[in-house]
Amino acid sequence: MNLPFLTSPHGSDPVVVENTFKAPPARVFRAWTDPAEVKAWFGQAPHSMSAIEIDLREGGAWKFSMPPTETSRDALRGTYVTVEPDRKLVFTWCHEREFADGRVEVTPDSEVTVTFEPAEQGTFVRLTHSGIRKEDARKGVGSGWAASFGSIQALLEQEEAA
Repeated sequence: MNLPFLTSPHGSDPVVVENTFKAPPARVFRAWTDPAEVKAWFGQAPHSMSAIEIDLREGGAWKFSMPPTETSRDALRGTYVTVEPDRKLVFTWCHEREFADGRVEVTPDSEVTVTFEPAEQGTFVRLTHSGIRKEDARKGVGSGWAASFGSIQALLEQEEAA
């Protein structure tokens, strides 16, 4: 499996993903915090998001909703713990699945830290996702974050080329 941005062993805790993006920290931070921009890079078909909600403040909530299926409705959600514009985001993360029969399953909270550091070629971003209890879940999250970093890179490179 080729996961170019994943720097931790696949399935380990924490999941660590890194890359240097060719854009200043403020631009990369906006890609992480503007709902329209997040929708452009987070999740890929068939896991694209149908709605992105972001209350960007410490204690504010975020929620990324997937299109419902016949049997369930899935969302990722959490709360911002730290918001340092252009430098750092820390937020909780859980996966909520609501079934058609009304049952709801919610994973235990994990924590995501994203740092944005000025670099010679742009911005070095390190994402650390810790506290995911199951190895299979860590593998899925690691693959997802690696794919998301690729999508962010493509988004920023499209702007640079325009």
